[in-house]
Amino acid sequence: MASSKTPSPSHAHAAQLVAARASKGITGARAICFFNNKGGVGKTTLVANLAAQLSLNLGLRILVVDADPQCNLTQYVLSDSEFDSTYGDLSASGTIYDVIHPLSIGKGYSKELPIRKIKKFGFDAIIGDPRLALKEDLLAQDWRDAKAGGTRGLRTTFLFSNLIERAAQDYDFIFFDMGPSLGAINRSILLSADHFVVPMSIDIFSLWAIKNIGQALNVWQGELANGIRLAEDPSELPKNRLKDKKLGFLGYVTQQHKEKSENKVTRVVEAYNTIKSKLPQAVASVLKGYFPSPSFNPHLGDIKHLASLAPKSQTLHTPMITVTLKGSYTLTRSQARQIYESIAERFFENLAALEYKQRSARN
Repeated sequence: MASSKTPSPSHAHAAQLVAARASKGITGARAICFFNNKGGVGKTTLVANLAAQLSLNLGLRILVVDADPQCNLTQYVLSDSEFDSTYGDLSASGTIYDVIHPLSIGKGYSKELPIRKIKKFGFDAIIGDPRLALKEDLLAQDWRDAKAGGTRGLRTTFLFSNLIERAAQDYDFIFFDMGPSLGAINRSILLSADHFVVPMSIDIFSLWAIKNIGQALNVWQGELANGIRLAEDPSELPKNRLKDKKLGFLGYVTQQHKEKSENKVTRVVEAYNTIKSKLPQAVASVLKGYFPSPSFNPHLGDIKHLASLAPKSQTLHTPMITVTLKGSYTLTRSQARQIYESIAERFFENLAALEYKQRSARN
C-alpha cells in the first residue's frame, strides 16, 4: 500500500474525484458493468482484482454483484466452506436469486439486499446463483411491455436500477460481473448502470464482440427511451430513471496471451500483435459516440500473462495482489500490483472525464 506521504497516482485521482463530486453536491455510488458477449476474456479476474485494489489499497467502498449464472466470481471469492454451506443442498439463499424472485412472482422488489462481506478482498458482494438463468424469460417477456411504456415491463426492466438506487448511499462503486451473452439479464443491467468496461482478449472474435455490443446498445437504449416517454405511470419508475440516461463507456482492458521468450527477450506472438494494433480503431469506430471528447483514450491497460498466479489466487480465494506465497510468486505478485495500480489510475482518469462531460451537459 502506498505511503500517505507520497500518494500513488491512483490515490491522487481517487481523492480528486471525491473532491470534485463533493463540490458539485454529487453523492452515491457509480454502477459499473464489466461486459463482453464473448467469453474467456478474463472478465471475472479483472472485476475481482480491480475491486480488491480499490477497496484494500484505496479505501473505497465497493459492492460487487455476481450477475453471471455461471457464478465464477462467487467461486473465486468465497472460501470452500462458505461455498459448500451456501450451495450444498441445491436450495441456496442469500444470493442474487433473492433479488429477482419476489418480482417474478408478483410481490414487487425484494425488501432486503442479500449483501455479505468478503474480507480477503475487502469488498461486499451479492453472490451469484445458477437459478438466475431461469429468470431470463421473465425479463425477455416483460421487455416487450417495457418498450411500449407498460408499468409491469418497466418495473421488471428496472430491477437492477432499483438495486443500485437502494445500495447507492452505502458504496462508492457497484461493480456488476456479467455473463457472456446479449440476453435479457445483461440488457437490464446495462440499461440500469452508469458506465461499462469491456474486458477483451487479443483475438479476432474480440473485434466482432465490440461490433455486437455497439449495435445492441444503440437498439436497446432507443427502445427504452421510447418506453420511458410512453410510461403509463412515471411514478413507478426508480428515481434515477425519471429521465433518459446515457450509458458511459469507461474503456477496455486487454488480456494478453502468453508471451514467447527468445534470447531473454519477450515478445507477443505476431498474430496477436497485429490484432492488438487494430483494437483502438475498432473500438473508436463502434463506440466513439460514447467518448466524452475526441482525445478520450479508452484503453485502460493490459493484463499480461502472470504464469500460475491467477489460478493460484483462485484456489486460495485471495486477490492476486495479496497472495503471500514466495518463490516465483513474489515477482508475479509485484507485477499484478503494478498492473492493477495502473488500471485503477486510468479508470479514475476516464471516470473524471465522463463525469465532467455529464455535468457540463446538465449545466
